[in-house]
Amino acid sequence: MPKTASSKDIQRNYRALFDEVVNTEEPLVIINNSKPEVVILSIKMYESLHESVEEHEQEMAKKAIENYNLEKTNGKLKKLSSLSSLA
Repeated sequence: MPKTASSKDIQRNYRALFDEVVNTEEPLVIINNSKPEVVILSIKMYESLHESVEEHEQEMAKKAIENYNLEKTNGKLKKLSSLSSLA
């Protein structure tokens, strides 16, 4: 469970909370009106998450290209006359 802080906690003690996020590399969820509203991440964690997303997107693109090439090789591609042909 990630650590939480209220928006008032941030106003009163932001430097200590930011330092904790950086030092522990754990996210801090900011609660406003009893609901999670914002997550604070260290730049290291953000970059790691961003890299993971990019790697996943590249892998999905590779799979789509491989699937296209396989369908093309097997003659399974067809020319669509309109978007309604997809259904």
